[in-house]
Amino acid sequence: MKRIYLSGYIGYDLTSTMVKQWLDEANGEEVEIHLNTQGGIVTEGIAIYDLIDKYTGKKSCLMGGLVASIGSYIATACQKVVAQDITVYMVHNAANWCFGDYHDMQNEAESLEKLNKHIADRLSRFSKKGIDEVLNLMDEETWYYGKEIVDAGFATDFLETGKASDQASNVLDIEKYKYHERLKMVAAYFGEPPKPKEEAMKFEDFLNAAKDFVKSGEYKLDAALDLFGAKDKLITDKQKAALDALGDNDPAELIKKANDAEKAALDVQLDAAFGKDGLLRDYANRCIAQNMKIEDIQKDPIAQKLAAEKAAGTLDVIVDPKETEQKTVGGKIVAKY
Repeated sequence: MKRIYLSGYIGYDLTSTMVKQWLDEANGEEVEIHLNTQGGIVTEGIAIYDLIDKYTGKKSCLMGGLVASIGSYIATACQKVVAQDITVYMVHNAANWCFGDYHDMQNEAESLEKLNKHIADRLSRFSKKGIDEVLNLMDEETWYYGKEIVDAGFATDFLETGKASDQASNVLDIEKYKYHERLKMVAAYFGEPPKPKEEAMKFEDFLNAAKDFVKSGEYKLDAALDLFGAKDKLITDKQKAALDALGDNDPAELIKKANDAEKAALDVQLDAAFGKDGLLRDYANRCIAQNMKIEDIQKDPIAQKLAAEKAAGTLDVIVDPKETEQKTVGGKIVAKY
């Protein structure tokens, strides 16, 4: 069975061209799609769905730490969809930027409404929910965690990793904030645009800046708007209520939970690709520490040889990713460590 890792922002980190190449390389072999994405460009996501749907070999989907937006649509290209206890899943309305007069705005709104119904129809067919119910879930921007995804009908199977948080609401709150921060949907919270060469405020910096408000128990939206000089910015009642809830959590604890959740999701993917322990996994861990992606490690010639040697039971010495000099002695890999 071949594993294909689909991760990142669709249309940029992940494109239909890339997926086509990986499926062509699979050449009809059974594939397991590891899906981890916050979504992205809807039309590109639909193209990726179409490629997987038309793949003639047996296929299944394993959801990673986050499957959101058009990622939920892509998952339904497989008849078997596995949600893990660490998986966060989200459905919402399709969105787009538009510039022009009221005719342009009306045309864009009509186009988005049709696109929305198309997505809802697919999710309805997969989950066996009524299309109106799915449209309502999308209207509300609905989030699920772990087993809830299966119970809602958006996955067929459930996998216990033992790494899930027992505080599902905290996990979902973290992912919601991270998601909207990525898409700048709560840009009002960050005040004026950054000066040239300055970076926009990161999630961790935002929480640290709000620490005094949290400790005092007075962390509400009005105070935060003062803090970031954003009183003249537009924010919805729904966003206000969600952001007010941040005061119930300690910033350091939120950051730790977010980091732990990301590490747990990565560990599950590494377990599946390289095993839970052993020299091959050690090598993969060291590669990850150097910011290599799983799919790049799998294509790395040293990793491939280590995997082959492990399968043959002749693996001897783990290789430092920074070192490429290696030789074979007595049929075993020997390399600088």
